[in-house]
Amino acid sequence: MKENTSSSKSFLIKHGKIIDGTGNPWFKADILIDNGYIKEISQDMSNKDVDEIIDASNLIVSPGFIDIHTHSDFTVLFSRGENILTQGVTTHVVGNCGFSMTPINPNTSKDDEAYEQFKSMLSMMDSEFSFYSLHDYLEGLKKKGIPINIIPLIGHSTLRIYTLGLENKLPTEIEMKEMKGVLEEEMKAGAFGMSTGLDYPPGSFAKTDEIIELCEVVKKYNGIYTTHFRGFPNGLVRATKEAIEIARSGISVEISHFKPFGFWPGDIRKAYKYVEKARANNLDVTFDVFPHASNSTFLFVLVPPWVYLSNDKIDIPGAIETLKQSKTDEALRNKIYKDMDLISKSFLKINQHEDWKKVYINAPGSKQYNGKTVYQNAIEKDCKPKQVIIDVLIEQEGSVNGTYLSMTEEDNIITITHPLTMFASDGRIIPENDPNYFPNPYANGCFTQVLGKYVREKNLLILEDAIRRMTSYPAQKLGLKDRGLLREGYCADITIFDPDNIIDKATYENPRLYSEGIEYVFVNGELALKNGSFTGSLSGIPIIKL
Repeated sequence: MKENTSSSKSFLIKHGKIIDGTGNPWFKADILIDNGYIKEISQDMSNKDVDEIIDASNLIVSPGFIDIHTHSDFTVLFSRGENILTQGVTTHVVGNCGFSMTPINPNTSKDDEAYEQFKSMLSMMDSEFSFYSLHDYLEGLKKKGIPINIIPLIGHSTLRIYTLGLENKLPTEIEMKEMKGVLEEEMKAGAFGMSTGLDYPPGSFAKTDEIIELCEVVKKYNGIYTTHFRGFPNGLVRATKEAIEIARSGISVEISHFKPFGFWPGDIRKAYKYVEKARANNLDVTFDVFPHASNSTFLFVLVPPWVYLSNDKIDIPGAIETLKQSKTDEALRNKIYKDMDLISKSFLKINQHEDWKKVYINAPGSKQYNGKTVYQNAIEKDCKPKQVIIDVLIEQEGSVNGTYLSMTEEDNIITITHPLTMFASDGRIIPENDPNYFPNPYANGCFTQVLGKYVREKNLLILEDAIRRMTSYPAQKLGLKDRGLLREGYCADITIFDPDNIIDKATYENPRLYSEGIEYVFVNGELALKNGSFTGSLSGIPIIKL
């Protein structure tokens, strides 16, 4: 891991209840922080000479939370991390769902369709891009200064774009050799593994054998394989089997946001049983979930694929033109409507007008649509819900997401309480100075919802075990040897919170509200949150795998 190079200021945390991340019951102790590290944990250190004392009476002192699945690759460069720090999070794993900042082929034109697809996935908008390798990206993070720690994965789709663009084909032997060579260079630079987004082009074009062959490179460097596997909304069991097949190659597998996307009774139970059986057969398969009973992805999933795919390649400009044409071409519009009905009934059980309350629109900068359901927008615009979707896709040129109330509470509780679950937001750092950025509520209220709603209010999890799932469990999966636990000699990533008041506040209508109850957050021994207020600290570091 990269050396901790944070502040030399010393702190003494006194009178707190220590939950150390192991899952063991809390205990009373003081913690001495010096030069960015936990120097001592002892029951009474009243005689210590320190720069600052933190009174943690009636508060819980825990390791900083590690979010193993995020999309903060780009936004971490332009934010103070406020929505993350108010959840007690000190580390983000980036490069998930198959898309990472690097590698980028220097010969790729920034006007290329593949590059535009890449920018869209990372929410880069029209910003300049100058990173071509992981080394460049990590140096950029250090130069800019970041509020929390960043752990990089390499995206399989990004690798494919490097060599194949968005072409739907199997790589030739020469192309496969290039992909493996580029991946190896990124692993040598400190990547923790490779991710896939097998529901999204161009990653969706890959066969299982391609993933297994690339994982051989990852395995060589003791990395992990994380997957947004193919199969949403109706192939959960089949997709789980593919992830397990990849695990048989000897790679450690993490299944991302392992929840049902749609109302498919019993599928999640079957899928989890396959994972349990795989582990019984010595395959290292684990998974993460966010606590909300919903999912979020592109609004285009509600539109028939023939609209946005051309020669098996994603074609957003062509899709927008088709949708525009449907405004005046009744036959085309009816054809799109008919297929949209089949899609919405398939995974959202939408059968009537009011069922469109299950879909919230997240359209950057749009006061008309943001924070409202498709149903609400249809009432306001006096049109069909399906026309609302077409209109917003046209107006936003395809760059719009949906948040889907797509799960039963029963299935959601199964995902939250399963013994193999660790928690992850599937969110990102939200730039504070961009009021047009409209996320889903997971970004601002994942870990605090678990601790407030599912631990304190519903008693579905024990506090110590919930914290283990946010700290030492993901740290173990990643192979971190100096974070995720409160131990002498570990980096001082520490979260201090009020267990009686911690709660998420973000809603589907107003997802930018910050959580409450987190009082102090240390990142590498420096206070990033003090008495619930932001200090402006940029003490985060890129963590590399050595």
